[in-house]
Amino acid sequence: MADAPNPTRRRLLLYGLAGTSTAAAGIIGFERWRHRGIAVKGPDRAAFLSPTGIVTQRRRLGRTGLEVSVVGIGAGGLEGPGPIHRAVDKGINYIDTSACYGDGSSENIIGRAFKESADLRDKLVLATKWDAGARMPKERILGSLDESLKRLGTDHVDIMQIHNLGDHNPADNGFNRLDNPELYAAMDAAKAAGKVRFFGASGHTGNRTNILEHAIDKGVFDIILVKMNVLDNEGAHVPRLLQHAKEKDVGVVTMKSQPEGGWMPAGLESSKWNIYQANLRWCLSQDIACVVHSSIGTEEKAQDEAIGAVHDELTEIAPQERELLERYAMQLSPHYCRGCHDAPCVSACPEGIAVPKVLRAVMYDRHYEWPEHARKTYAELEEASQWSERCLTCARCDEACPHGVDASARVREARRNLV
Repeated sequence: MADAPNPTRRRLLLYGLAGTSTAAAGIIGFERWRHRGIAVKGPDRAAFLSPTGIVTQRRRLGRTGLEVSVVGIGAGGLEGPGPIHRAVDKGINYIDTSACYGDGSSENIIGRAFKESADLRDKLVLATKWDAGARMPKERILGSLDESLKRLGTDHVDIMQIHNLGDHNPADNGFNRLDNPELYAAMDAAKAAGKVRFFGASGHTGNRTNILEHAIDKGVFDIILVKMNVLDNEGAHVPRLLQHAKEKDVGVVTMKSQPEGGWMPAGLESSKWNIYQANLRWCLSQDIACVVHSSIGTEEKAQDEAIGAVHDELTEIAPQERELLERYAMQLSPHYCRGCHDAPCVSACPEGIAVPKVLRAVMYDRHYEWPEHARKTYAELEEASQWSERCLTCARCDEACPHGVDASARVREARRNLV
């Protein structure tokens, strides 16, 4: 028989979702949770429909002054230029890519789209990323920019972001990359040459709030790209980060709005797209400019559902949406690794296995269906931090996880599937 749900975890989860509005905490009390079922027999709510089928909402991207569509293309999964053209025709004008997405293939696909349509470049706010390391010299950073511009087939990008602060390599703590003077020399040169209009910083580690606040305080980053979703928000102090960005007039774009790659727990599959929409709307009910998601660049249905989700101006999501998200989050929580900053699972492990990073590789394989990227992510870990024979029987990481994630089983899964 399964262990009884942990009341403390339930209360913490509901507290985290309460950040959606001042009223949300009282929607469903703990005692109701204990005595209710969470299986869903059919859609909880009809999909939102857009009267025009076009994204008309624009929000100001901080001090850049750029007006961006409230949903944008996350280009990590691009397979061809077709969805880009379709998205732009439907009013989406923001696209986020990186030099490391498919070793440049994402930028190449966007470049193909620009060749196919002469005016497409002018219709898009184009953001990409460079992998500027803590000791990387100015010329190498600028060389990375030139390679991106060549792949993209353009003479400039609107936004260049420093990629994945705090998780670039084992030596990256985020702060050291932001404190590299060569980065700022490269930024000055790129802007003077007209190759970059604005600069940004991105992060999705457990410590992303502290790292991105440090970036904001540098005074030269115009936007941040940050992981934000209903399961990983309050605990990562994201509301504090959003407030700091607002005070400095720094634009905010969010990513990873769908926890665990959008996977649906058993019983909630029929509500998949409703929850996808509710997750987007939850992000947009807060002080951000745009949510990017990779499915908008790969699936027509996801594009249409995203467009339908943003047909009205949002300041607060409806009670029905909050209830749906609370049920979804409650069931998903023990499956979703937040990559906690203090990493209690790693501290508890007698072998020092990099549990959150191993679990992320498994997520790429299981739910993103990116097996090659999953294997690469796993292979980049030091061998001693991937696996130990002790992992066959040890479950200390499970016991240490404050969210009840069955981490040890996924460490074993990685060993089976990703080597």
